[in-house]
Amino acid sequence: MPKETFLNLSEGKKEIIINAAKREFARVPFQETSIKNIVEDAGIARGSFYQYFESKEDLLEYIISNHALMVNKGTEETFHKTNGDIFEVFISIYDHVLEQCMSKEDIKLYKNIFENMKNSEDGIFLATMKKYKPKDISEYYRLINKENLKIENKEDMIIIIKMLGSITKNAIINSFSYNSNKKAREEYLKMINYLKFGIEKKERIKKKC
Repeated sequence: MPKETFLNLSEGKKEIIINAAKREFARVPFQETSIKNIVEDAGIARGSFYQYFESKEDLLEYIISNHALMVNKGTEETFHKTNGDIFEVFISIYDHVLEQCMSKEDIKLYKNIFENMKNSEDGIFLATMKKYKPKDISEYYRLINKENLKIENKEDMIIIIKMLGSITKNAIINSFSYNSNKKAREEYLKMINYLKFGIEKKERIKKKC
């Protein structure tokens, strides 16, 4: 994580360094990235870089941890806004991550990260994402509205959370293969609705009973 000297910089100076790092991390697989390119792009001395961060891994951790903190903040806010609707919470996480990842500035960076999560020797991406992943939704158990859910205990809720988490994570990764964010989101919402309302017709369920 950053040293005190970096935290004491002006917001403008921090942004220049972070944006230079994002461009470099988006350019090639992580092992091929260069601190030399980052400092030249940011217009700082190489020695200054080490006054701010221990290494390029340290810098990557900082970038990803900031996004995780934003997701956590947005998640808690959504719980309160939606009266604890667990489905709306996961949709908001999807929207927030895609908004961050698909921004003009960050799309190449996160495309690189998610591609490396699926298939790469650059373990730094996966390790860092795991270390700084957003807070587990089960930690918000007390905020979840359980009135309309077919659950009996916290263990049941954790199963639902795992299912929603898996659907959401895969939808985010797969979104990079779509030409349209709208189309990717529509498919994601269909999956959420199948989980929420079921896929078997009610008439058939009645007959079985």
